This record gives sequence, C-alpha cells and structure tokens, in this order.
Amino acid sequence: MIIKRESKAGANDLHTTYRPCLIEEIYGHETNKNVLKGNLDSNKVPHCYLFTGPAGCGKTTAARILALGLNCDKNDISASPCLKCVSCQSIINYNSMDVMEINVGQYGRKDDVLEIIKTFPSAPFNSRFKVIIFDEAQDLTPASQNSLLKIIENGYSHVYFIFCTNEPQKLKSAFVDRCNIMHFGKISTETVENLLINVSEFEGMEYDKEVLTYLAEESQGVPRRALVWLKQINDEHTWTLDAAKEVTGVVVDENSAEIIELSRALMAGSFKTALGVYKKVNKLTAENIRRALAGYFASCLRRARKFDDGKKYSQILDILTVPIYDTGKLAEHKLVNYMFKIVCIKKEV
Repeated sequence: MIIKRESKAGANDLHTTYRPCLIEEIYGHETNKNVLKGNLDSNKVPHCYLFTGPAGCGKTTAARILALGLNCDKNDISASPCLKCVSCQSIINYNSMDVMEINVGQYGRKDDVLEIIKTFPSAPFNSRFKVIIFDEAQDLTPASQNSLLKIIENGYSHVYFIFCTNEPQKLKSAFVDRCNIMHFGKISTETVENLLINVSEFEGMEYDKEVLTYLAEESQGVPRRALVWLKQINDEHTWTLDAAKEVTGVVVDENSAEIIELSRALMAGSFKTALGVYKKVNKLTAENIRRALAGYFASCLRRARKFDDGKKYSQILDILTVPIYDTGKLAEHKLVNYMFKIVCIKKEV
C-alpha cells in the first residue's frame, strides 16, 4: 500500500510525501512490522527502543509511526492510528509539543541532554505520552549516555525513548543493554523497484521500467535514496540509462575503458601505475569505483581456465566485495588500501 500525504511543514519531496504513517504502509521489514504491531495492539510497548540500520532504511519513519500509535486521540493506543485527530496531525506536520525529534549531532552534548532531561517529569502538553526520538544517537557523548542510563532504565510512565543510529557500535554497552533493539536492514531490490513503480504510476510519470530497475539496484536497498533519484530522473525528462547513471553518480562500470586500464595495472602489480590511472576517475565516489572493479574481476573469475588464476581472482573479490560506506577522504583511503592489497596478491603469486 502506498499513500501520498503532504505535510504543512515538510519539504514535500517524493521521499517525504510517500513516507509511511502506518505500519502496514512500510515496505519490507516484515518482522519489525509484526513486532511493533504486536506491541501497540497489546498495549505492551517498551519504553526504550534502539533502532539500528543504514541511513535511509526507515528507522526514523518507524519511530514516528510508533509515536502516532501511542498518541492517537481517536483509537487509543493502536497499530492503526486515525491520522486525522489533533494529535496525529500535529505529529505528521512536525509540530507536536510532545513528540520531540532531537538531532544528536547538534544537541548531543551533556549540557544539551541535561536540559532535555529536565522536561521529562512534567506531564505531556496535549498528548497521551511524550515520545523522544534521538536521531544519529551514535553522536551522544559518553557523558550524555551516562546521564540517560538511569532515566531509560527506570523511566517515567508517560515518556518513551527511541534512539536511531547507523553506528550502534559507538554506543556504550551499558547504554545498549537498556534498550529493546530492532535492526532495520536494507530491503530487497525487488521491493524498492515495486515502490518506484507505484510512485511513478501514482505521479503519472511516463517512466521507463529499465531505468527504474537500474535505480532500484543502485539504491542498495535504501528507499529514500531511490526516491530522491526518481524525482531527479523525472525532472531530467529523457528517462535514459545514461541519464540515470549520471543522476546516481555511476558513470563507469566494469566495461569502461578507465576501469579496464585500472584493473590491468593492478594485475600487472604496478601500484604506482594504478594510482596514476585512479587519478583519472577519482572524481567518482570510491564506492562506485569499487563496484566497477568488482564487476571486472568477477568477469575474470568466470572466464578463468586455470585453478590458480581462479584462486587469485577469488582473493581479489574477497577484498572488493566489501562495500565502502564512508564518504570523502576516508572512502578514498579505503579504496587505495584495497588497490594495494590487490597488488600484493599479484606479487605473492
């Protein structure tokens, strides 16, 4: 099910207007949907959740849906909020006095958190419960986490906490242990493609299915990323694969001359030459280059006639099939390290 809802306060791009407001509208994450539905319908909602998973996979959206289910005026605590009452509308329009979304990157220091904690004892302003959503929770300082430990363990009956993070390993184990953990992984390419088709048809776009398939594959299971690209490709109008590659930042693949040249330099064991070729393509993201290199060496593995050659290509793929989720200089450093490891494999043979 897909429904378009414009917010009075939101930017109203595709990834916001098609953001789910009900559990049944969430694409993928079936187990998490069942758990949240059971929690709400049985009125046994834990007071502290930790939602983990990569950026754009639906953690904050699920947190808002939980807030709607807890605070609906018409349907009491329920997995089916009405979305029309004053409480629901205030949450949907981001102006609820009782549902706080805190950007921890800006307000994650101890003093900031202590100011927020001071508001917990008071009753909700006009809702049933206060729901505090900490986005990018990994940026909570150790002192901030310590300040919250007793609060999230003993808590207040009228306050619910939801911490969202894509780097849970940065949180203290004592903090994590006090939370009910739910992991939101990437969803299948087929599911993302179905989402794009549904949105395209709802918007009346004259879409090309091959392009939608490509966008779904390149999104790597992240719906928000796919919807941002969908708007861009529709605005561009041509609906060609070449345009889609530019929109997604992927303008090379394993058959590109630059990637073939880089791969051959690596296989020749010349790290210096490989770095020189890399300078020609490093305007692209490290992840795009990694994926193109992986495609090239996967083709080499399929064509290998000797066992030793196949083993060598397999070792290279062990390196190149590890995604680079970082951006900027750190991503470049990781790719250069991958390249050096490949040269080392060549020299060991």
